[in-house]
Formats: sequence, structure tokens, C-alpha cells
Amino acid sequence: MSSKTAVVDPRFRPRGRNWPLLFAYLIACGGSTKSTTGTSLAVTMALRGYRNTFWDLDANMSGTKVLGYTPEDLEGRKTVIDLIEGKATFDEVALPARYWIGEDEDGNSLYAPIPNLRLIPSDPGLAGTDTLIALDPDRNDWFMEVMHAYDGDDEVWNVDFPASYGKMVYSVARMLDEDDKVIPSVRADPKDVNLLGPLLDELENIRDKNANKRTVPGRPTMNHLVLTGTPTPSYNEAPARRATELAKAEYGSVLLPLVRYSVDAKKMYEDGVPLPILLPKSYPAEDYRKVATALGFLQRKD
Repeated sequence: MSSKTAVVDPRFRPRGRNWPLLFAYLIACGGSTKSTTGTSLAVTMALRGYRNTFWDLDANMSGTKVLGYTPEDLEGRKTVIDLIEGKATFDEVALPARYWIGEDEDGNSLYAPIPNLRLIPSDPGLAGTDTLIALDPDRNDWFMEVMHAYDGDDEVWNVDFPASYGKMVYSVARMLDEDDKVIPSVRADPKDVNLLGPLLDELENIRDKNANKRTVPGRPTMNHLVLTGTPTPSYNEAPARRATELAKAEYGSVLLPLVRYSVDAKKMYEDGVPLPILLPKSYPAEDYRKVATALGFLQRKD
């Protein structure tokens, strides 16, 4: 959408800005379930009637694949790399989210659309963006440029980050205000929960570095925490129990409804179908709906 076609609830435009509320799934931990949480919440929001875009900033392209696009599908298309390099606009890059539903008689993949959801697709070249920004400091403003030029009616941008705190991550995280939400997603493992400390330090560093800048909000804050793979009646491993208790003790004030373990959840990556659509009755899908509700995204009636 190149121009606003619907009235946007003011709560999704804090301080009267023209860009949407930002949800940042951020923590320097590989395999932390950021992409699972980010895509699951983005799809749940969309199914409940909220217009949003999922930004895949991870070179492994997990979110891009789950929302319907393989590297082959993206050949000849613009990706987030083009946004970072200043060679494309938001609307030139954004794709309609979709999910795989099978193949036709010729073996061609068939897809169904996910209404209210778009995708800013990733690119393997993202692995080199820290170098790109270091060589061209003006590129540090790429996300700011996209934000200020935005003229659509999205209500949320769900941003999935790589497992690092490099220059590309900084270029986005420094644009978060207090109204936006940093939502790390970690597995119920004590090692993962302990990585929240370094994340809080990094957020503090970003706030300190941008404290006196007028053009950069520079106030990223860990507003919430998603803990995944928590115990169930049939899955009651000791590390998961310890991690759950640790998270409750240290981060109980920001802890969202627990997301329970499911051995089948990994199928979303194998099948290229987001969890709320692939396994809507699974423990995680049920729990992500509770998380969405806790964040204020109730089912719309209109």
C-alpha cells in the first residue's frame, strides 16, 4: 500500500508519527526461537485483523521461508539489501505473505495468501551488511529513511534480528522509542535465559549513546519476554523447569504467557508454513494466541 487506505488506531502511531509500532525480536543467541515467535505473532495478528509487516533481517532467511519465499522465489526481486543500500522503497520490496499448500500436477508449488500480512524478505548478503555500513556510514540511517518515507497503513512492524549486536542491528535498534517493544524470545534453557543480561547491557549502551540526539529516539527497552519450550505433562525435563523458574524469578514483571514445548513445531520450517496455520491446535499455537492477547491484539469484529 503506497498510501493510507484505512484509519489507523492512534495506539499504533505513538507520538503522532507516520510509521507503525515496532516489535523487535532481538537477542544474540542462535536458535533462540526469535523467528518462530516473530512469524507466529505476525500471523496471529494478521488473522485477527491487524495489518502488519514482518521484517526478516537474518541472513539465514528462516522467517522469509516460513512466510512463503525460497531463495529461488526471490531471484530477480528486491530484498531488504536494496533497502539498506538505498536502491529501493518499502513498497518495492514488500511482498504479500503466503504459505505453501502443495503442488500442482506439474510439480509447481502452490501457495495461499495470508491476509493483512506482508514480508520484507531477507537475503544471504545480509551477512556482509556490517561491513557495508562501516564503509559507508550514511547507510547507518537506512532504517530511519524508510521510517520517515513510509506512507502506508500498517499497524505493526515485526522485526526479526540476527543473533548479533552488530552495526546493522544497531542501525535499527537505535530507532526504537519507549512505546516500541523489544521482545526477546528464548528457549526454556538456563543458558539462554542468562543471555538476557547481555541484551539488557546492549540496550543500555544504545540508550546512552543516543541520549542527546534529537533525530534518533534511541530508547529501546525490553518491555516483554517470551519463553518457549516450557514444560508440558509429557515434557518435563529438568533444564526446562529450571529455566522457567529462573525466568519467573528474574523477569517475572515482563514475562508473557509461557509457550509450551511441542516436538512438532519444527515442521513449520520443513513445510514452509507458519505455526498458527500449520498446527493451530498445538500447544505453541494456542500459547502464541495467548501472547497476542496479552499484547493487546484481540480478535477484531469488523
